[in-house]
Amino acid sequence: HSENLDDQKLSVQLSKNNPQSLLYAQMHMSIIKQFGRFPHRNDILGRKSTEAERQFLTLPNSSF
Repeated sequence: HSENLDDQKLSVQLSKNNPQSLLYAQMHMSIIKQFGRFPHRNDILGRKSTEAERQFLTLPNSSF
C-alpha cells in the first residue's frame, strides 16, 4: 500500500498470476498515477485534499 509509483508498478508485476490481486494492484497504481498518493488517507494523515481528490472520493469504491 505504498504511495510510491515504482512500488505500485512492482506490485502489478508480482500480481500477474493472480487475477484478483492484479485487479487491485492496477487500481492502486492508477490512483497513485493520478494523484501521487491515496486521497482516502489525507484526513488521517493531516493532508489537505485537492478538489480533484475530493471529487474522486465521492465515487463508488474510491477508498476500497
